Amino acid sequence: MFKSLIRLWPPIIVETAEQRRSFVYQTFINLACFSILALAQWIPLMFFPRSSILDLAKDHESTFVLAFFVGMLLFLVFLLSDQLRHMDCMNWIIALVIVECEIVAITLLAAGTSFVYMVISLIVALIIMVFGMLLGFLMTYDLTKNIRFMFTVIFCTFLLSIYIAVFLAILKLTWPFFVYAAVIALMVLFVLVYHMQYILGSGAVRASLKDDKLAALLLFTDFLALFMLTFYWRPTRGDKQ
Repeated sequence: MFKSLIRLWPPIIVETAEQRRSFVYQTFINLACFSILALAQWIPLMFFPRSSILDLAKDHESTFVLAFFVGMLLFLVFLLSDQLRHMDCMNWIIALVIVECEIVAITLLAAGTSFVYMVISLIVALIIMVFGMLLGFLMTYDLTKNIRFMFTVIFCTFLLSIYIAVFLAILKLTWPFFVYAAVIALMVLFVLVYHMQYILGSGAVRASLKDDKLAALLLFTDFLALFMLTFYWRPTRGDKQ
């Protein structure tokens, strides 16, 4: 599963299968820590009065949106800066700030959701996540080497999702959303497979052994993208009960 790497130029890199295996384990430990931190903040919301949570979310909706954009901006800086990612302690601080911004942003969508719907949505997102990870683990086609093919597929699905979203907004129908969600989930699935090959080192492009925080952030953000797609139907279905 894990392959050794010896590259002489540029620069000289020697990587053993054991080192890559240790990196993957550390990545998933980090991912588990991020997930536990998120659940520890989302689940208690389910047990507060729904009206008070919704009022709080409406009164501070700009704060939640700002947290999302700040988190994405920090994520972009973290992704592009090798020096920042490799600074001891500082990389953990920035990674936790990014995760917390994403968690706070999702809190706006999770406000007023029942515990049952939350669990169902987590299970659905987790099933898709595990499927994507297994696909990245088993797939022999190297997405990291053929980035143009992946970009073309994602761009086409993105355009299709825009068309469906406009269709939804103009005709005021509900069923196009589920087509939209399926298209976005397909796009995230491609990205997830790419990230898994990148982390496992099974492709032409592989993550640095020092980038376990970045790798965990990539997987955590993929999971949030899938998780967010489930928020449309939960409040509306809950209101009918």
